[in-house]
Amino acid sequence: MKHSKLLMMLPLLLGSSALVSCGGGLTSASSEASTSTAPSTSTSTGGGFSFIAPETSTVSASPSVSTSVELDIEVMATIDKDGDYTVEAEDCDTSGCTLQTGCSSFFEIPGEQYPTSGGECIACISAPSILAYRIDCKDESDITFYTVSAKYENPWDLDANVQYYLDEGEPFVTGYTSFGRGESNDWYNWKTVKLGTIHVDAGVHQFNIKVNSAFPNTDCFKLSVSNYGVTNEA
Repeated sequence: MKHSKLLMMLPLLLGSSALVSCGGGLTSASSEASTSTAPSTSTSTGGGFSFIAPETSTVSASPSVSTSVELDIEVMATIDKDGDYTVEAEDCDTSGCTLQTGCSSFFEIPGEQYPTSGGECIACISAPSILAYRIDCKDESDITFYTVSAKYENPWDLDANVQYYLDEGEPFVTGYTSFGRGESNDWYNWKTVKLGTIHVDAGVHQFNIKVNSAFPNTDCFKLSVSNYGVTNEA
């Protein structure tokens, strides 16, 4: 886990506005973050979407203060056969993330009654934020990407809140709006949401998470690999 980095970054990342806490138990809401920023590199890919490279991210703590943060984006899954792979969200570098007002950490331990795959989740992330991880594909394959997330408060429209995309590709479109409270669970009602499937060439690829509004608690990201080593003739 990368919690040691968080202690150094927190004074820089505290924003002047916030969303409702994703999992910290806060019950009052304030307006969404009003400051906007962009990492140092963006490339238009058409269709109105601009790819944002998160390697160096500019994070605004206030309208008059900003700092450039170089992200440590690691390879978190080595794809070498068909099967299922898990990337723990809490292992992503959160240096490019903005912390919600009233929260003390991006990392939460839901407890045994709300089990997570790695014991922790990430939460309390406000816009603008960006994080990423890399995968090392030893051969081409088809990969279906999932997020395991929970969100009690509205808005529940995942596509409006977060853009998930591989390398410089267009964001996945899920149409997912079915978050919400469980029978006895406000904050950790985990949902496995299919983001989409891509034919991925051999090599290292970067999965990007761009937070535009209310980021859900996220336990992990899952990858389902098929047709490993099979050439895509299309």
